[in-house]
Amino acid sequence: MRVLLAVFAAAAAEGSSPIAKVVELLSSLSAKVTAEGEREQQQYEKYVQWCEDNAKEKQHELKNSASTKENLEANVAKLEASISTTESHIEELASSISRNEEDLQKATAVRNAEHTEFQSRDRELADTVDTLQRALQEIKKQMAKGLTQIDSASASYLVSTVTVLLDGATVSGKDAAKIQAFLQSKQAAAAAADDDVPPALVQQQDHDGGMQAILQTFEDLLSKAEDERSDTRKAETEAQFNFEMLKQSLTDELKTENKELTNAKQSLAGYREALSSTNGDLTVTNEDAEADEHTLRQVQQDCMQTASDHELSVRGRQEELKALADAKQVIQDMTGGAGKKAYGLVQMRSRDDVLDRVTKMLRKLGRGHGDTSLALLASEVATTAGSGDDVFAKVKGLIRDMLQKISEKARADAKEHEWCTTKTKETEAKKADHESEVAKLNSRSDRAKSAIARAEADIAQLEAELGALAKMQAEMDQQRSNEHAENSAAIADYQKGVEGVQAAIKALKSYYGKDSALLQQPVVGTHSSSGGAAGGIIGLLEVCESDFSKLLAETEADEEEATKVYEAQSKANKLTKAEKETALKYSNKAVARTEKALAELADDTDAEQSELDATLEYLAKVNKRCVAKPETYASRKAKRESEIEGLKNALKILEEETAGAFLAVRTVSRHQ
Repeated sequence: MRVLLAVFAAAAAEGSSPIAKVVELLSSLSAKVTAEGEREQQQYEKYVQWCEDNAKEKQHELKNSASTKENLEANVAKLEASISTTESHIEELASSISRNEEDLQKATAVRNAEHTEFQSRDRELADTVDTLQRALQEIKKQMAKGLTQIDSASASYLVSTVTVLLDGATVSGKDAAKIQAFLQSKQAAAAAADDDVPPALVQQQDHDGGMQAILQTFEDLLSKAEDERSDTRKAETEAQFNFEMLKQSLTDELKTENKELTNAKQSLAGYREALSSTNGDLTVTNEDAEADEHTLRQVQQDCMQTASDHELSVRGRQEELKALADAKQVIQDMTGGAGKKAYGLVQMRSRDDVLDRVTKMLRKLGRGHGDTSLALLASEVATTAGSGDDVFAKVKGLIRDMLQKISEKARADAKEHEWCTTKTKETEAKKADHESEVAKLNSRSDRAKSAIARAEADIAQLEAELGALAKMQAEMDQQRSNEHAENSAAIADYQKGVEGVQAAIKALKSYYGKDSALLQQPVVGTHSSSGGAAGGIIGLLEVCESDFSKLLAETEADEEEATKVYEAQSKANKLTKAEKETALKYSNKAVARTEKALAELADDTDAEQSELDATLEYLAKVNKRCVAKPETYASRKAKRESEIEGLKNALKILEEETAGAFLAVRTVSRHQ
């Protein structure tokens, strides 16, 4: 009914017949449907292109996700293998450290027991040497007196001394027999002295008992005791040296293993951290892939549905155009005569009231929204009111033009709002992705810098230890050189001293040993050799010879021991130096490798940061375009909807008024 009224109103306003107006409207509607079809086809073609582009993009993202997932899974497997290997290595190191600590404890206990046994034996040998030296001094003292007498005190002293020797473990059976015979002779000599036996008899007994042989026996025993003590000390020194070497070896090995254990634990922590990060990346990648797959499926479904809807729309539009064309053809062919007879000249009622009402409505609408274009439209409508025929058609044309402009603005604004929403969302998503990637790269860079700092600290420590080791070796070399020079000089002096003392003893013995009586009793009234004094001198020279020989042996033993200790320590230092230089070499390589990786990370970070900066710049432009506006989209939308509704109401008034006027005139014509 409204359409019919509109047709009648338009025909009345324009002075043409309703039939002609219907044909015109059918043609206009057909053109409108055709134009809408063309616009829809353009939109559909754009949509199809969007479907293809979006599908390709998602397929590319899925391909990248699959590649990333494969790499991440390979890294996970590699890290898990590294963790397993490192854990096994840590267990082996812990077991080895436990064994070495146990071996060190056992070796220390054995060494302490050996040292205790050595101290006991050394004290025993020291007592034996002291006893023998005192016995020799007493015997030499008696021999220096020419054995002309022996008192009971001296005899008792020798008896007690010899008894101690016989109780010791250093006297052999043959020597014990000689000492026993000596003991018996001394006891007899003491008894003879107490019974006033003549000195000549005592001297004869001593002579028969082999005083000189007993002296030699005691000297042999002293030499054996000193040699045994020297051998015992040498064995103790060698055992202590071997223990120190074993201890040093175990300590170095423990130090190396503990450091390696610490490094292994740090590596294990790094592997676990990397595994956790990689698993997190893998989870994110899987979630992104699932989201992309879902999006791709949704896009494909939407595109297929849109294609089906478009096909139905095209078919429906074709059917509508055919119906319009058929109706137009029927009207043109069959309503010509009826139209001429039915519609004559029409007297139109006054238009001033209608136009005035429309003008006021437009002005009120312009003032209400502050829109100057509506105020201008009201002025144009008022001006058109006095322009003659076809006033309503002109006014409706003006209003329709304004409606079209406002509608186009509304569509443009809606399109702009949709663009802003889409671009803001996309740019914010890109921004979040770039920020996340930059954060990941920065985290990896921080871990690399931390690893470099630790490695550089290890390098500094290794270099300091190598410097200290070189300094210690140089000091050892200088000390060994000085010690060797001192020992060599002492050995030469002692050898020369021994040779000199031996030469002196030989000279004295060659003279005073020609006649044993010279060492016993001088001839009265003539020159006699100082046998008694010479015997004391010879005894003193023999003591000197013994001291020189002992010191020579000790100095040679000390030199030999010092040489062994120096060579062993130098060898250990050489091994330690090689180990530390190897560790330093690998640490430097690790630093270089990590620095290279850090440089690559820096490049990646710079590139990612550049993309993030570009995204932020673009987002700022989008915000400037979409956000920084004096009026919100919702407010603008409501304003335009109100304006469109007001213009439609103005058109409705014009159409209703013209339709009412046409019907009124048509009724009057019938009655006439």
